[in-house]
Parts: sequence; structure tokens; C-alpha cells
Amino acid sequence: MLSRTAFTIIALLGVALVMSSCGKLNQEEFEMWKNEHVSKMEQTNSDMSNKITMLEGKFDQHGKDTAEAVSRAKDEAIAVSQQGDADTMAAAEQKAKEQDAQLRADLTKAIDMQGQKSMDFAKSENAKIQKQLMAVEDTDKAQNEAINQLASKVMAIEEGLAMVTEEVSSMPSLLATVTFASGRTSLDGDAKQTIDGIVEQLMEASDAKVRVIGHADGMPVLRGSYRSNWDLSQARANSASKYLQSKGIDAGRIETIGKAHTDPVAPQNTAAGRAMNRRVEIIMVPAHSHSHPH
Repeated sequence: MLSRTAFTIIALLGVALVMSSCGKLNQEEFEMWKNEHVSKMEQTNSDMSNKITMLEGKFDQHGKDTAEAVSRAKDEAIAVSQQGDADTMAAAEQKAKEQDAQLRADLTKAIDMQGQKSMDFAKSENAKIQKQLMAVEDTDKAQNEAINQLASKVMAIEEGLAMVTEEVSSMPSLLATVTFASGRTSLDGDAKQTIDGIVEQLMEASDAKVRVIGHADGMPVLRGSYRSNWDLSQARANSASKYLQSKGIDAGRIETIGKAHTDPVAPQNTAAGRAMNRRVEIIMVPAHSHSHPH
């Protein structure tokens, strides 16, 4: 009887230990659960104690009644025995034993029932806790899988960006475009100011090449020292190259190209378009670039 009650208490303590040792439930949830079930257990223990006390009181009273009955029975038996009837005393003692056995059986049954209720309650609560823990673990697994997938995607994006960045950094970049008056090859004030703005960038990228490409508008060269648009575009590229060298750019880094009117950026049949086509482009080519001029 006592071992069953002790087992019930130990079972409840085991449930509490499972909850408190589980990192998935927070402290507030555990405290709420503990307070609720401690209160239920205290009420259960109180009810059991009251029933035991009541039954013990009945047992004590029954003991007293039995003692009195036995005493009376003995007195009656003595009186009857004196009259020659000894069976009456034996019957009284047998009745007292039967009543005592019934009282003990009732007490044991009541305690066992209360203990079984406590055990059933502990099993039910443990099942609920295990179900909650499994749900939390399933949620964590799903979240971890989603995080891992997202991390893989981020890593792939970062690798792609690194490749694009490396590719972009190895590509030639147009730093400046300056224009010229018709038939002219010298740089005006605006053109020099534009080139001044990129000198520092070219100085910092000391291992990069500098490609200077001259262009013409396609109009026939009728006068001056240039025989064709090819000569005119080359002279414009040479003019920009000399200015870069005057600003400290090593001549060995500079490549000049004349492309005549073969690469226009605007229509050749308008004055505005031809003005845009009379130009020099200054391009920085990284040292590891494999690009070649067209």
C-alpha cells in the first residue's frame, strides 16, 4: 500500500524532471505547469489523508466496539459456559475477526483506488508533455532545414556575386569621353578638365593599361595636314595621350588607336550627331583583363 503511493509520487517527480530538463520549454511554462500539478497533487494527497483519517477513525472505533463486543461475548460466554454453551464465545470471536478483515479490506481498497488515480493522472500528463516535446522538436527540425536551405542559397548568391565582381573588375571601363571641333585635334579647356578628373584614378590603378581611342565624324578631310579620317582620329588620340603623360601617366601604359568614322555613337547625317562622333574615349584596362580593342 505504501509502496504504490511512493511510486505515484516518484512518477510525478519524474514528469517534473523531464519538463525541467527539457531546453525546449521556457521557465515560465514550466513554473505554470509545476504550480498547477503541485496544487493538484497536494489536493489529491489531502483527499487521501482525509479518507485514511476517516477510515482509521472508523477502524479505531470499530476496534473499540470489537473489544467491547469481545468482552461482552466473553462475559456472555463465561455465563453460557457455566450453563454448558461454549459455542457462543467462538461465534463472537469469529464475527469480530470477519468485521476486522472487512475493515482492513475497505481501507486497502480506498488507498489503492486513490493511488491508481494518481498514477493515471501522472501517465496522462507525461503523455501530454511528450507530445508537446515532439511537436517542438518537429518545428525545430523544419526551421533548421529552412535555415540550411536559405544559407545554401545565400552562399550560392555570394559565390555568384564574387564571380560577377571579379569579372566586372577585369573588364575595361570607359573613364572619360572628350569631343573636338570639326577638323581639330587639340584639347579645349573642357576636355582638359574632364581628363584631369580621371588622372587620380589612373594613378591609383598603376598596373592597369590606358587605352586612348580617337574617332572622326566621317566628313571628307579637305584641308590641313591630315589626309584622311584615319589620320585625324589617330592625331586626336595622340593629343589626349600626350596630355595624360603631362599629368604623370607613364607612356608605357598608354595605347593609342585611331578608328576614323567606323564606330559612331550618333547619326552621321546631322550636325549634332557628327559633333558627338568627333571624340576621344579614354578606357582603363585592368592588368588581368583579356579584352582587346575592336
